[in-house]
Amino acid sequence: MSTGILGDPVNRRWWLTVAVCVAVGILLPFVWDHTGADLKVYRLGGSMVLDDPSSLYAARMRDITMPFTYPLFGAMVMVPVAVMPWPVAYGVSIAVSLFALVVIWRLCLRRLPPASSWGPAGLIAVSAASLLIEPVRETLSYGQINLILCALILYDVLEVRRPRRGIWLGIAAGIKLTPLVFFGMLVVTRQWRALAHASAAFAATMLAGFLIAPSAAWEYWTKLLSDTGRIGGLAYSGNQSWNGFLIRVTGDLDGGGLAWKVAVLLTVVAGLWLTRALWLRGERLGATAVAGMISLLCSPVSWSHHWVWMIPLGVALLTGTRVGRRFPVQTAATWFGLLALAPIWWVPRRANRELEWNMLEQVAGNAYLWLALTAGVLLAAGGRAKKVPSATAVRAGVPG
Repeated sequence: MSTGILGDPVNRRWWLTVAVCVAVGILLPFVWDHTGADLKVYRLGGSMVLDDPSSLYAARMRDITMPFTYPLFGAMVMVPVAVMPWPVAYGVSIAVSLFALVVIWRLCLRRLPPASSWGPAGLIAVSAASLLIEPVRETLSYGQINLILCALILYDVLEVRRPRRGIWLGIAAGIKLTPLVFFGMLVVTRQWRALAHASAAFAATMLAGFLIAPSAAWEYWTKLLSDTGRIGGLAYSGNQSWNGFLIRVTGDLDGGGLAWKVAVLLTVVAGLWLTRALWLRGERLGATAVAGMISLLCSPVSWSHHWVWMIPLGVALLTGTRVGRRFPVQTAATWFGLLALAPIWWVPRRANRELEWNMLEQVAGNAYLWLALTAGVLLAAGGRAKKVPSATAVRAGVPG
C-alpha cells in the first residue's frame, strides 16, 4: 500500500528543504544591503597590483573613500575579480561564498551525533536558513571574504589526518592577518608540524608582497599595520570588539587605551587556555571556534560581518555544553535566532550616537560580545569526561 509522496522520510526531508529555500528566498531581499561595497575595494586592490602596486595603499575610488587595508598578498589574490566585469565579479563572489558556507556547515555537522542523519537535504536546508544570519547576509551583500577564510581555516585545522595541515591557514593569514591567532592555538596544543607549515606559508605570502612591490609592502608592515584610522569609525555599533565596546562606554574615540590592552591580554590568556582544554577534551570544533572568538574580541575593529565564526561556535555549544546536550533544539534556536534578529542594529547608531547609549542600549548594541562571552563560560563549564590524549596524539592533532 502506497504511503504517498510525503510518506517516505527522505522525501519529507527534501520537501522541507524546498520549503526552507523558498522562505529564505522571500525574506532575504528585505535584509540585503550594501551591494558589494567591500568587493569594490578588493577590486581596487587587484587593479593596483596590475597597474601600480607601489601606490596600492594610497589609491581611492570616487564613490567609496575606504582604502585597501589588507597585506599586499591580499591584493594579489584579488587580481582575478579585478579583471572581471562588475556583475560577473559580484556573482562569482557570492557563489564562492555560498560554497564556503556549505563547506562550513558540512564540517560542523559532522561533529554532531549522528552525523549521517543530516544528509544532503539537511545540509542544504541549514545552509539556506543561515543566509538569514546577520554576519552571513552582511558578508554576502558586502562581497566580503569572511566565509571563505572561515571555511579554509576550519578545513585546515579540523581535518587532522592531512599531512600538510597548516598551509591553508598560513595563506589565510597572508590575505588577512586575523587568522594569526590560530597559530597560537597550534602552539598551545603542540601541533608543531602544522605550525611549521602555517609559518612557512605565511612567510611565503609576505615574501611575495615584497617581490611585487617592496616599498608598498614595507609601508604596510612598518606603518599602516597599526593605523586603525584607515578602517572606519571605531565607535560604530557594527564594531563588535573589546575596543569598540570600550570606546562606546568611555567616549574615548581614539580607543586602544590601557583598559583595552588589559582586556586583550586577559582574553588571549583565558581564550588559549580554553582552546587547549577543549582540544584535549576532544571538542576540536569548539576549540577552533574559541580561537576565532579571540581574534574577533581582540582585534581593534571586528565588524559584524566578521562574526561568521558564530556558526561553528553555535554548533559547538550543542556538543560541548550541558545545556546544549540537554536542550539542543532550544539552544540552537536561541543562538541562531539572536544572530538573525541582530540586536546590534536595534539601537541609535552613526554620527557617534553610540556614545550616548543607556544601559539597555549597551546590552543590545554589544550583543555579539555578550554571546561570545556566554558561550565561553558554558564551554568551560560544560565538559564531560573523555579519554585524555597522549602527548604524541596531541602533537599530531588527534585525540587519544
